[in-house]
Amino acid sequence: MEDKFFSINEVTKILKIPKSTIYKLSQEGKIPCTKIGKQLRFRKSSLEKWLNKSEGQDKIDNLISGGDSTSKKPDAKSVLLIDDDRIVLKSLSRFLEHHGYSLKVAESGEEALENVRKWNFDLIITDIRMPGLNGIETIKRIREFNRKNNRPGPSEVIITGYADPEIERQAEKLGIIDFIYKPFATRHFLEIIENKLKKKALSKN
Repeated sequence: MEDKFFSINEVTKILKIPKSTIYKLSQEGKIPCTKIGKQLRFRKSSLEKWLNKSEGQDKIDNLISGGDSTSKKPDAKSVLLIDDDRIVLKSLSRFLEHHGYSLKVAESGEEALENVRKWNFDLIITDIRMPGLNGIETIKRIREFNRKNNRPGPSEVIITGYADPEIERQAEKLGIIDFIYKPFATRHFLEIIENKLKKKALSKN
């Protein structure tokens, strides 16, 4: 992924924490940033390095949960999150874990298939544009593996930053109608996931 600069509003959407908190941490020197003119800018590579430090991870967890770590429910639904953007993976996985989901992440379709061979999932959330296997092909391979091994198929949701009629046509052909376009509101994201899992549970009854 090429390096780029994000505005404070973009960082707020990516990390799913308040703008005031981002500003405070940047002023305290805890989140690396620079000023371009009068505007704060955050380099993508610097954000990734910060997130990879345990201090940064703990800080995000505490900010999201209000200082209390959220324990997973005994019946937590298992989610496989697939995206080649590490910032998206880290921010969405923390957000979902905070809401009680059990998470595995993959940075490619190939890595996702390795996860599927080891574990069963209730839900697959995948980006479309990725090196190697794209999101549609990844879902096809996962379905094929589960079918051959007589395993129940998970629900599927696609997240993407691009409107592509051909991709949407391919997804609809597979019966996938849930597209979430980046950037998205976290409440909307959570509602779609919860509705998918509820429908899946009802279909089993």
